[in-house]
Amino acid sequence: MDKEKAIALNNEGASHFLNKEFDKALECYKQAYELDSKNSSILNNLGLYYHQEKDFQKALEFFESAQSIEKKPHFLVNGGHSLAMMGMYEDAAMRYKQALKLDPDHKSARVSLAHLATHTGDLKKAIVIWKELMEVVPDNTYAIELAKVYMQIKDWEKALKNLHRIEVSDGDALAWRMIGQCEYQLKNFGMAQKAFKMALAENPDEVESRQHLAINYLAMGDWEEGIRQLEMILRMDPENHQIMTELAVVYLGKGNMDKATTWLEKALAIKPDFPKALRYKQMLDSNQ
Repeated sequence: MDKEKAIALNNEGASHFLNKEFDKALECYKQAYELDSKNSSILNNLGLYYHQEKDFQKALEFFESAQSIEKKPHFLVNGGHSLAMMGMYEDAAMRYKQALKLDPDHKSARVSLAHLATHTGDLKKAIVIWKELMEVVPDNTYAIELAKVYMQIKDWEKALKNLHRIEVSDGDALAWRMIGQCEYQLKNFGMAQKAFKMALAENPDEVESRQHLAINYLAMGDWEEGIRQLEMILRMDPENHQIMTELAVVYLGKGNMDKATTWLEKALAIKPDFPKALRYKQMLDSNQ
């Protein structure tokens, strides 16, 4: 009877957790644990709670307790996540590999290995793993992650080729932005402009795509439109000191020292220690 009640409380806690009602989730998990301390699912859920709370050591202890009772790959993966968050990358990788020994088709373990390899700078390994995943399941998410790695090593052609393998449709603002970034780096400014506009059609308030579009216009020599795009960002985000600094740099390039100074002063009023703004302000001051 106690075990059945523990399962019900654990399920209730999981529902609260999914709804981000973390305090209620913990209360349910604790009650469930008191009724059945050997239930691996309850232990795992307690681990997930403490991981969310960034108490990674405590989370790891619960994941390990769950694994000691019942050998399941996702307990190992969860433990690997906690180890990774503590900077124990080799131990984390070992947990993910152990999970794959239990279940060679466990996608979460393989995805975690790919993300870990990317994070630690082992980009060749990351590429291999993402390719392996795509061979099993040609998922758009994997294609985008693989393209991100190619972009990190500045292999724009391979990144583009990979992005064009997916069917970019409605809602794919990220994919369009990445395509635009690659085209920009390859100096295909017209194609880049189209891609950034497609990204903004999906999400007009997305600052990064609009900033890339502005930079692309500037690269094409369309100063007026580049400035207009940067100013649009500031209308959406009036405290964006980085965009203010970018505007200052643009005006500096045009030889308009007064406007450059004005934007730098505005940026430094918001972020007095912003290095880029300080550097250009010092440059302007030394030339006056």
